[in-house]
Amino acid sequence: MITVLLVDDHKSILSGTKLLLESHGMEVATCFTGADALEVLSKQSFDICIYDLKMPDMDGLKLTKKTLEIYPDQVVLIYSGEDISSNFNVLIKSGVSGIVDKACSDKHFIAAINMALEKMVVLPLELVKSLQVTNTSNQQSVENTRIECLNQQEIDVLYLASKGKTNKEISDELNLAQRSVEYHLSHIYKKLNVTSRVHAIRKAVELNLIHP
Repeated sequence: MITVLLVDDHKSILSGTKLLLESHGMEVATCFTGADALEVLSKQSFDICIYDLKMPDMDGLKLTKKTLEIYPDQVVLIYSGEDISSNFNVLIKSGVSGIVDKACSDKHFIAAINMALEKMVVLPLELVKSLQVTNTSNQQSVENTRIECLNQQEIDVLYLASKGKTNKEISDELNLAQRSVEYHLSHIYKKLNVTSRVHAIRKAVELNLIHP
């Protein structure tokens, strides 16, 4: 059974989300504040922590950092109804496994949790789009970088990854072995000088390698 620590200062959202997760067979502990969450974490661990971004006593960013001090490999999702594009870099650097919009469907929310537990990065498509480079004066140099960095198959793999597809789904769509997808991703990380899927997607968008 998947164990979840859910933290949100809005009681109605907290209770509704708890019921949703429990209906999918998860065991859920809830807290209204970051301080309460840290106290709970000092006594037990969870498969995944889901934190609201904005809370009165401690925001989700600070709570994530403190959580990772206790459990360095902890999977943490930030879920928020706010526009977080301006805080994207800070959130990623904090160590979160992904970001989920509170307005997303129940199906997508559960899928995001499962993806995060599989060590996959979770990002809303609209957020990825907002990170695209718009400076057309750099278009030619960006295009040259694109040609030097990735081959077409690697671009196809990364594009599907930006759509939130799992390695298995990517392998099925491109008619590749799943191991080949993993191989392509490792080469993508090396070529783009990044260490994770989320950083690869962000850099690829900045370089106009992909257009989600």
